[in-house]
Formats: sequence, structure tokens, C-alpha cells
Amino acid sequence: MANDHEKTAYLTLLSVISMIAVVILHANGCFWAFSTERYWITANVIECVFYFAVPVFFMISGATLLDYRDRYDTKTYAKKRVMKTLVPFLFWTLFGVLFQIYVLKGLSWSDLSFTGLIDAVLNTRYTTIYWFFRVLFALYVVIPLLSLIPKEKKVKVFSWGALILFCASSLIPFCLTVFHTGIEWPMDPGSPTNYLIYLFLGYVLSRTELSPAVRRTSYVLAAMGLVVHILGTYYASMDAGKIVQDYKGYVNLPCLLYAVGVFLFFKQHGNRIMGSFVGKPVRAMASYSFTVYLLHWYLLCLIQKVAVHFGVIVDTALWYRLGAVVVIVPLCMAIGWIVRKIPVLRAVLPA
Repeated sequence: MANDHEKTAYLTLLSVISMIAVVILHANGCFWAFSTERYWITANVIECVFYFAVPVFFMISGATLLDYRDRYDTKTYAKKRVMKTLVPFLFWTLFGVLFQIYVLKGLSWSDLSFTGLIDAVLNTRYTTIYWFFRVLFALYVVIPLLSLIPKEKKVKVFSWGALILFCASSLIPFCLTVFHTGIEWPMDPGSPTNYLIYLFLGYVLSRTELSPAVRRTSYVLAAMGLVVHILGTYYASMDAGKIVQDYKGYVNLPCLLYAVGVFLFFKQHGNRIMGSFVGKPVRAMASYSFTVYLLHWYLLCLIQKVAVHFGVIVDTALWYRLGAVVVIVPLCMAIGWIVRKIPVLRAVLPA
């Protein structure tokens, strides 16, 4: 009989796949500079294909944290969250300010007041890739309250919560926008509250056995979501001559359908994959997944800076956008391994 770790090995695999996807997304940053040149077509496809990363990351959090009371008390939960996320966030956000000043030269000390520095930290002004921390911290605050729901009722309560948020944050806003109704939906799509849907879905899907027919339907909807995301963004942007984000957004309908399909696919097949020769290296990478999240942007910036110095433009090169991850991930892991050997610095790159 499989133990609990073997039953949830797919979550480890998903965390590594999501980490790789995030690096590819940021190496593919040329997507955000709209162009009618060929590179933007591939950039749009890459952006949409790997867009599942952040939603799946939040789903993993829902699957692993909403029952934290089975393992430890709330005081321990809070301490773990502070040490594993808040301390690294503060350190690397401040490091990012110094990186902007001394390496990228896009900022000077004269541009920063004390309140400006606080603003830079709270709003990730100069480390925009850390935006997800703001959502993550908001969810972490809510999780202790959600965890008080009796365990036998959680699947039902979270299913209803996911359904309500699906309608209010995904389906209705999407329909109002793409059908050009002119109606402005009052709920802010960027609100951290909307991301609760991924906590709920992660918990429910990880603890519910779906029939083959339901899984197949989910895969079809996921494929439809991906295609709508790719083609909708492409044609709307080409018509407007700029990036149109009507089909984008992590809680928008196309992404939500796609992310759920990805989660379910790896729930169905991930444990078998982890039982093969792939399992050992994936587990080794998983212990550095958060390190990669924290460090990869700095390394991407350094690569691009060196490339520009030698007159090489890598931003739009397909080999760079898909291949940089092969270099970035091992480098981040190596840096993490070294830093964890230094007692004073160990806390800024936790396992």
C-alpha cells in the first residue's frame, strides 16, 4: 500500500514543473513588447502554454496547507510561513533595490526616500516578479480561518466556494469583456480574494476521485482554454496594435480551465512518473524550487546585460527563451546549495 508521500508525489512533480514554467515565462519577457514580427507569435504561444504556473502553485498550497492542523498548531504554521516566505521576501526585495542601483543602473539613491523604499517593498516596485508574494501572504492569513472548518465538511464547503468564485471572478467577467457588453464588473480581477479559488480547487481536487468521463471533460476544457487564450490574445492584439489582455489573467476563464486540466493530468499520472527514474532528480530539484523563484530573475538580467555588452540580442531569440531555463535552474540550485552552507545566510534561501 502506498504511503502518504507516494500518494502525493505528483504535487512535488507539479511544483518543479511550475518552477520551470515560471523561468521560461520570464525568459520570454519579449511577449510584453508587442510586435508584428514573427518572434511575437512564438512569444504569445510560449506565454500561454506556460501560464498555468502561478495558478498551479496556489493550488499546491491549497492541497498542502488547508489541513495543516493535522501536523502542527497555528503558532508553528505562522512561524513556518514567516521563515520560509516573509524573511526571504524582505531580503531579496531589498537586494533587488540594490541590484537596480548598482547593476542595472536604472535607479539611484536620490530616487529613494524612506517612504519610497517602504513603497518599493510593499508594492514590489523594483522587483515586479515578486508580485505573487502579496497574494500569497493574503492567502496565508486566511488559511488558519479556513482550516477551522471541520475536515469532513471541507470538500463540500470549498467546492461551493470555488463555484461561487468561478462565476463571480472568472465566468461572468470573461463573458462581459469578450462580448463587449460595455458593462463594468465591480469585482477587481486582481484582488487577492479571487485567488482563493485556487486554494479551494487544490484542496478539493487533491482529495476527490473523479470519474474518467469527468477527467476527459476537464482535459477538453483545458485544451479549449489554452486555444482561446492563444488565439484570442493574438487576434485581439493584432487588431488593436497592442497587447490586449481580455483573454489573460490568472483567474480569467481560459487560464482557470487550463490550470485545472494541468493539475488533474499530473494528479492522474504524476505518481507513476515519480515512481520511475525521474523521481530522484525531481525531488532534488523540488528542494530548490523556491530558491529558483527567488533568484532566477537576477540571473536572467545578468545574462541579458552581458549579451548586450557583446552586441548579442537574446531577448527575442527562440533558443534563449526556451533554453535559458537549462542554465538558470542549475545555477540557482548551485547558489542555493552554497548559501545554505553559510549559517548567517541560510534563512534567505530556505529549503
